[in-house]
Amino acid sequence: MRIYIVLAAAAFAVSCSKPAETTHFETGLSTQQVMKHIIDPAAVALWGRAGSVETEKGTEYLTPTSDEDWAAAENEAAIVAEGGNLLLLPGRAPTFGTEGGEWESFAHRLTQVALAVKAATAARKPDEMFKSGADLYDVCTGCHSKYYTPYIDADGKYVPPK
Repeated sequence: MRIYIVLAAAAFAVSCSKPAETTHFETGLSTQQVMKHIIDPAAVALWGRAGSVETEKGTEYLTPTSDEDWAAAENEAAIVAEGGNLLLLPGRAPTFGTEGGEWESFAHRLTQVALAVKAATAARKPDEMFKSGADLYDVCTGCHSKYYTPYIDADGKYVPPK
């Protein structure tokens, strides 16, 4: 008898749920434009805030030193994380090389790793920021090596296959 009550409750819950709505997205920017204007600037700025460089004056640490710099790094990581979601919108996946869900995998991984960078910046942990930033770089270069770099022509223009 108990199982029938559970089944009846489940059937009632399903019957009361709203039907799935179809959402329409305005994707006026191409994938390349999303990369150029949203993801790349945020990622490059973020990488410029971690690690160190050797200069004539010695080692220069790039780690944020002010509340403003830490906040900027966190914002950049959030932009990159949401950029991964933008790459999943209809019409953004390339029309080539997407078999096996690799595009989706790269986009999801971009979001996951950028959220790790964001957490490290929010916690103000420079070593974690550097490590997760390196992981982010690996995700980006992995995707670019499949979907971008092989399609650069002799003039430096991106020409994807048809």
